[in-house]
Amino acid sequence: MAGRNESGKAFQGRRGGFFARIPLVVALGYALVSAGWIVFSDRILVSFAGGYSRYQELQTWKGACFVGLSALLIYLFLRSAWRGIFSAYSAAVESEHRLELALAGADGGIWEMNLLDTDDRMAFVSPQFAARFGLAPGQRISAAELAAMTHPDDIERARRSFQQFLAAGTGDTFDICYRIKARDGSFRWLQSRGSILSRSKGKVGRMAGVSFDVTERFEAEERVRQLLRFDPVTGLAKQQGFIRSLDGILAGAREEFAGLVKVKIAGLEDFISDSETSEDARIVQMIGDRLKRFAEHGVVSARLEASVFAFATPPMPARRAVHALVREVLADLAEPFEVEGRAVRIRCYAGGTLFPHDGRTGATLLRNCRHALAKAKKAADTNIVWFTEGLDTEFRARNERLRNLGDAVARGEIECHFQPVIDLTMGKVAGFEALARWRMKGGGFIPPDEFIPLAEGTGLISELGEEILRQACRTAVGWADRFDDPPFVAVNVSPVQLADPAFPATVARVLAETGLAPGRLELEITENAFIADPELTARRLEVLRKLGISIAIDDFGTGYSSLALLTRLPFTRLKIDRSFTRDYG
Repeated sequence: MAGRNESGKAFQGRRGGFFARIPLVVALGYALVSAGWIVFSDRILVSFAGGYSRYQELQTWKGACFVGLSALLIYLFLRSAWRGIFSAYSAAVESEHRLELALAGADGGIWEMNLLDTDDRMAFVSPQFAARFGLAPGQRISAAELAAMTHPDDIERARRSFQQFLAAGTGDTFDICYRIKARDGSFRWLQSRGSILSRSKGKVGRMAGVSFDVTERFEAEERVRQLLRFDPVTGLAKQQGFIRSLDGILAGAREEFAGLVKVKIAGLEDFISDSETSEDARIVQMIGDRLKRFAEHGVVSARLEASVFAFATPPMPARRAVHALVREVLADLAEPFEVEGRAVRIRCYAGGTLFPHDGRTGATLLRNCRHALAKAKKAADTNIVWFTEGLDTEFRARNERLRNLGDAVARGEIECHFQPVIDLTMGKVAGFEALARWRMKGGGFIPPDEFIPLAEGTGLISELGEEILRQACRTAVGWADRFDDPPFVAVNVSPVQLADPAFPATVARVLAETGLAPGRLELEITENAFIADPELTARRLEVLRKLGISIAIDDFGTGYSSLALLTRLPFTRLKIDRSFTRDYG
């Protein structure tokens, strides 16, 4: 492509030189023809003329013929040349019109400058573009005037870029974006592209190019950056921006303290929609407004998740001052919100960390805040839980258990213990309840209330539950030799397991592998398993009942289920929680 451009320029140069010599060629040709005509025509006339009077007559006709022939030739030449000139002019006008339309559609304009001009002014700026920036048609703007219109933050960058382009002296295109003050006083982003048209004695002579108004593009890019950095509903910073701001604040702290608090708004999802564009997002905006009110005290705030906010105090000389400011912010959040004519109170859980004791970076402080917040959710009687070394140790142990839990089944650490179920009327063992235990190597037994929630939250419960079911069924098969009436075995089922469409097939496969009769297996579920979707749960239990398996509802009365709901579930045994009946004697 570069070779083609260079050859095109060379051809245009040769063609331009040829056309520039046409007037000289025509004039010389005309002079030679006229001189030859004069010399040779007179000799011919003398030979034909019989006398002087006849010679004069012929000379007159010769002159008339010469004038007529010359006029005809000149007419034919000028007509042909004029047609070419007019055609070229029309094409140029049409091309210029198309260019003006294209530039107008793209918010662009043409400019030209002569760098060798001592006047230091633009040679040309297209009228429609000049009008946008308050320039009169045909006004030749100087470099000083252009600098005065340029945004102060862009002047030096634009000047340096232009000087580097001129110093390079290559044929590359000059391209830069900068801001220019428009006629209405606002600044508009321009993208200017130009090329060198001519040089003189090694210096750049003329340049021409186009400039486009790219303000809308820059504003769109800025909106995208704002969406990435700030929450669109509250205007608060998002997590990464919050951490950067916090690191900048803490960098200047020496012997001072600063507090970072993470706040979870309980039940906030009840007030907001998925899109958060309607009035139900007003509560979120009001929370953000209350946090932003403390900016005058040096507090920086963020929205980390849909219902999780954070704020940090400025560095302060004493811990008491940090704690006092934190209490003030939390007390303000606890005040009722006016939403659609009614007072709404929100419940906050807060976990806090203290700089520099709990961390020296924003990321570390925020991570430790998460541990304190998790503790605050369990301690419902306190306003805020501050991070301590003990919390860090507790969560480190939890994370270690989580890592080990993934391989616990493969290592054979999950064990099945049994608790007898006594038939009081008969006075004998009716069955056994299977209890999961985790014998962690080097760590003793881990109680189920610690590792079962971990397994449910990480998706390991299906594998772990199947292992307990298999161990229970295999052990129950061996009871047939020890009991005249073989007892049943009851296995607890997690709501996560019951929600899995493949769970009935898993149970059927385990029964086939172990050889346990389906009538000797009882699956225990809690109320939480069918509160979310009773119809789906009922259908899944029906499949299990068709296999011949018994279904028990465990701890009835501790949740939100009703007796009416029980009529829709195919259960065979109901285990009522003690708290449900103890007040009735």
